[in-house]
This record gives sequence, C-alpha cells and structure tokens, in this order.
Amino acid sequence: MADGRRMRVLRPALGAVALVTAATCLLALVLAPAVPEPLLVSAAAIATAGLGGGSLWHALVLTRLVRVRATDVLIALLGAGMLLLAAGIALAAVPAPAVARALLLLALPLWAAGLAFAVLLTAMALYARRSRAEPAPGTVLILGAGLRGRAVGPLLRRRVERGAELWREALDARPGARILVSGGQGNDEVRTEASAMAEHLQQHLGVPAAAIDLEERSTSTRENLALSRSLVTELPLAVVTSEYHAYRTAWLLAEAGIDGTVVGAWTRPSYRPGAIVREALAIAADHRWSCVVAAVLLEALAVWALIAQP
Repeated sequence: MADGRRMRVLRPALGAVALVTAATCLLALVLAPAVPEPLLVSAAAIATAGLGGGSLWHALVLTRLVRVRATDVLIALLGAGMLLLAAGIALAAVPAPAVARALLLLALPLWAAGLAFAVLLTAMALYARRSRAEPAPGTVLILGAGLRGRAVGPLLRRRVERGAELWREALDARPGARILVSGGQGNDEVRTEASAMAEHLQQHLGVPAAAIDLEERSTSTRENLALSRSLVTELPLAVVTSEYHAYRTAWLLAEAGIDGTVVGAWTRPSYRPGAIVREALAIAADHRWSCVVAAVLLEALAVWALIAQP
C-alpha cells in the first residue's frame, strides 16, 4: 500500500489501540482494591461487554434478518457462551477462588479476542468521523448485499440510496459522473445483486440507465473491488457500503492499491452490533493463521501461569 493510503486506515487503528489500552488500565486501577488479578479481570469485563454483548444482541434480532446463515447462529452462541462463562467466574469467585482464577486464565484467548473487538469498534468510530467523499466523485461504486427475493433488501436499499445521493451531489462539478453497482448472484439469490441495484436506481431513484455500469461476477468485498477496478472510467472514486463495513472496506481498498474514499450508509442501530461482530470474524478469517498462532501462545501462557502458581 502507498504510504498515504496506509496511514489513512492505520491512524484510526493506532488511536483505537491507545484508547482501549487506557480504558483497560484505568478499569484495573479502579478494581485493584477489590479483586485479585485486576488487569485480567478488566480485560475480561471489557471483552464480555463488547464482544459478548454484541453477539448476544445479534441473537435477539435473528428473526429480523433477511437471511440467517450459519455465521449468525455462531455469533449468537458466542454471545451466550461468553456471558455464561463470565457469570460462572463471578459466581465462583468467593466460594472457589482457585476455580474462578483457572477459568479466567484458561479463557485468555477469548478475552484477547474481545479486546481486539473493542479496538475494531473504536477504530470504526474514529474512521467514520473522518470519512467523506471529497472532492466530488467521478464514479460512485456501490457494493452489493443480500437481496429480498428479486428486490434489494433494506440494508442494500440504503446503500443504493446513499450512492444515488452522492452521484446527484457530484453532477454539478462532474456532469459525466457514473454509478457502478457491484454484486454477483449468491447460491440463495434469484438474480445478481448488481441487476437488482440497477433496477432500483432507475425505477425508484430516477437515475438514467446510461449513467449506470454493472459488475455482476463478484461474491465478496475483495472481488467487488478487484472486478470493479477496470470498470472505473471516471475519477475520483467513492465507494459506498454500510456504516459497519466502511472501515474494513477502506483497508481492502488500500491493500488493492486503489485510490478512493469509502462512505458509509446509515444502518439500523439494532442491526449494527451483530454486523460488527461479523466484520470482526471476517477480519479474523482473513488472518486466520496469525489468530490461531496467537491463541495457542496465549493459551500456553495461561497454562504456564496456572502451573507456576505458588
């Protein structure tokens, strides 16, 4: 990645690490007089509140999703498991402190994952404060999402509406501005996401067909960007996706060496927690072997701490 693109997305991550670290240490100072292992307890508390709470909230909104996938069920189970584990540790703290400490230590990789989630959440918020499409884009690229039958679902509709809004705002400065819609056909979809987006743009938002280009082969965000690259004929580029997806998209855009800004479309608040957990899982999947190695090392450290206990 070029230095400018790298720093644009790295700066919020560094700020987020500093903020989460400071919050963990501050909470540890507050808890120090009352609990043993205050730093570890603080990490567990922040991890449970963030990752566990967001995952459990996602379980409550499963019935409102357009499609419920295996990942959604996994997220729900993760939230329930983290909260049950935290409750078990708290209940065992007085009658069986050794058991509580063992559970707290053995779950160290889980607490680390929760802190990483808190960093991601904070980085998203910091990035969103600075994210804007300036100057006026020559191409507005709208990323696909799940369909509802043949039509765009609520999540995708908001992306399309935000993209059309950006396109209209750009017309005064760039009369030749274009909209590029990107999304192939999933196994459970009856048509390509790009065709549904183009139809919605024309029939409901008044965008002429001549201003719309379609990319209909992609099945992931990486493919959205890679396959759309050759279709971008007017610069600068603005990529439109959902708020929770904007930060990861900015990273992928920079990794691909594509100059552009990422703009987030409004997302229903009740949907955001689970969506952000899904983003975290997607990032973990992108770096799966690093995550596995880190988890093994942390678990080995926890076991050593238990064995070395006087």
